[in-house]
Amino acid sequence: MEAELKEKVEQCLNCKVKPCTKGCPLENNIPAFIEKVKQDKLEEAYEILSETTVLPAICGRICPHYKQCMGKCVRGIKGQPVNIGDIEKYIGDMSIKNNYKLPNCEQERNEKIAIIGSGPAGLTCAAFLRRNGFKVTIYEKHDKLGGLLTHGIPEFRLPRKVVEKTIEKILDLGVEAKLNQELGRDFEIEDLAQKYDAVFVAIGANIPSKMNVE
Repeated sequence: MEAELKEKVEQCLNCKVKPCTKGCPLENNIPAFIEKVKQDKLEEAYEILSETTVLPAICGRICPHYKQCMGKCVRGIKGQPVNIGDIEKYIGDMSIKNNYKLPNCEQERNEKIAIIGSGPAGLTCAAFLRRNGFKVTIYEKHDKLGGLLTHGIPEFRLPRKVVEKTIEKILDLGVEAKLNQELGRDFEIEDLAQKYDAVFVAIGANIPSKMNVE
């Protein structure tokens, strides 16, 4: 483990009340996964994170940590909070480098679920449904999965390779993806409702804003 990261994880007090977890929208068990990093048990740290997220390498880079988990860290009351984002990013990157697997489903189910959109919500929904045994198909209007992660965040902020490798882990669970399939052009929700037991709409709510400069 790098010296800089070791210093960051040693800052964590492993609080019993876990205010950082309460500040996380996903309720990641932050003290528990950091404790595993302290013990240099990186795959076990990834397994703990995988209970609540399938995007650690991404969330570790782009989440507003100071408003969420780090904003609740007790270390931040009188000084600097534990840099949870950097630690999560490190584990996510190690999971890609060392090919740590996401947990597979334990029992297959017959129900089929369609997901429209492959941004963070669609990918997360697909992964957790698949891990619970459902047959999942993602419909994406572009020729690449990722939604905002692929088409809305610049490379310097979120490397494409990180997004691609994270998505690979999700597809490896047995998730099917249909690309170049746009709602309203290639299919309607009613069409999917006849073929699937449920439809999850994850098309985002983004409104583009132009800078209005030459």
